[in-house]
Amino acid sequence: MRSLIINCYMNPTEINELFSAIKRLSECHIVHYKEINNKDQIKNDFDAVIISGSEARIVHENHRKMFAKTADLIRNLEVPTFAVCFGHQLLCWTFGAEVSSLSKPIKDEFERIKIIEFDEIFDGFESRHILLAEWHNDYVIKRGVNEAGFVLLADSESCEVEAVKHIKKPFYGVQFHPERIKIQNEVHVEGQLIIENFYEKVVRR
Repeated sequence: MRSLIINCYMNPTEINELFSAIKRLSECHIVHYKEINNKDQIKNDFDAVIISGSEARIVHENHRKMFAKTADLIRNLEVPTFAVCFGHQLLCWTFGAEVSSLSKPIKDEFERIKIIEFDEIFDGFESRHILLAEWHNDYVIKRGVNEAGFVLLADSESCEVEAVKHIKKPFYGVQFHPERIKIQNEVHVEGQLIIENFYEKVVRR
């Protein structure tokens, strides 16, 4: 199995934590968002696409222009796709959802996430509430998510859209960072299971 990780970070080394989480489950190839140029090759050569977080902010027009090629790729993808944090916002925005800024940004802390719909990526969780790592300034606005083609899977007190699934395509977006399981001395491994579920329940089927 081969996965393409689209590195949306302006500092490319920030991808390391996500790469470490994915390489346990799949052979990985990383491409920086500035280097995307062959949509057909991506479609033919990879079983899954992972879209990373970023320091960029989709609420800024100049940042949206920077990721125009990535958005174009997303529109044409058919393979299972998993988008994290900024990648999640970019995914939803690409299909027509709106993004706004939090009144109080979340900086590297575990957030209590509420599962609204027990989709495949949440398989194995007995509770509707799980702790997952968050670090973001912006969020996807709930209003318009369905019209953009997504089902809302999870929310939280601080963020009204924590996870979505595309209605027709095998696309998932999550506002949290499932790859980050330790913050200081606090450890929660639920994010690992979500990534494993994506590969076992979505990519492999």
